[in-house]
Amino acid sequence: MQRLTHKNIRPYGWIIDSHFIKDDGKWDKFGILLKERSKGWRIGYLILRKKKIGGLESHPDSLETFEPVSGRAAIYLAKKKTPNNIEAFLLDKPVVLKKGVWHDVAAISNKCEIKIFENIEVITKRYYF
Repeated sequence: MQRLTHKNIRPYGWIIDSHFIKDDGKWDKFGILLKERSKGWRIGYLILRKKKIGGLESHPDSLETFEPVSGRAAIYLAKKKTPNNIEAFLLDKPVVLKKGVWHDVAAISNKCEIKIFENIEVITKRYYF
């Protein structure tokens, strides 16, 4: 399992942090990390206990965030055209996944909690193994 870095997450999405905001160290800063037209967003909250995955899902019409709140989790990712080529990352930072990225999450601790943002309505494709 890999640690999340700006470089290794790039094929799938990006980390939500101050990397995108120029901070002069003097004032509070607010930055827009993402601008995209949407019919609205929904916020989900996942309480996760499963320890392994049996497949992946993707949403070709929506970006999606995974924001760890408590516990420890792994996020499994694969590019749009290669769902069988999976990489695992420790989900220790909030991330935004690009549209169509294959993904699933599993708990490392007994229980973890993850906040999720996505379009109000999403198309879900599934890939089982």
